[in-house]
Amino acid sequence: MLSLTQNYNIKTKQFVTILIGGFLLLALSINGTAKENSINTAFNQTKDKKAQFPGGKAELKKWLKENMDYPEDAKRYGTVVVDFTVKKNGKLADFRIHKGVNDQLDVLAVEILRGMPKWEPAMKGGKEVDSKIQLPVKFVPISEKGSLNEDEETED
Repeated sequence: MLSLTQNYNIKTKQFVTILIGGFLLLALSINGTAKENSINTAFNQTKDKKAQFPGGKAELKKWLKENMDYPEDAKRYGTVVVDFTVKKNGKLADFRIHKGVNDQLDVLAVEILRGMPKWEPAMKGGKEVDSKIQLPVKFVPISEKGSLNEDEETED
């Protein structure tokens, strides 16, 4: 027959064994969740992309050329740089002149850009997010048609 002390030692050892086993299972579970989360994070980061005009830069240039309503009486030419936000639903908002030429061309640049169709929104972590865009609109003599400066579109 076991003494009271021996019985207590056996129960204590069983309790400690169960307790350690529980901690090990918890640690493995947390580690597995951490690995799963890091895999999901890595997967979602591959879905990050910048906001863009439907069809990309080539379509944006084409759209600007087709929709450029350059005033024939304009005496100034130059590039108006406009900041705006592409909302997560693709709508454009918050237009501001970053660098202007004159009041007439500044207002015209914003009016032209306000008429653009919805953009494809930026993606971050696999989700659509608002993003800021800076877009130069180049006004040149009517014979050369207005255009987007090559490779000057930027996003914050």
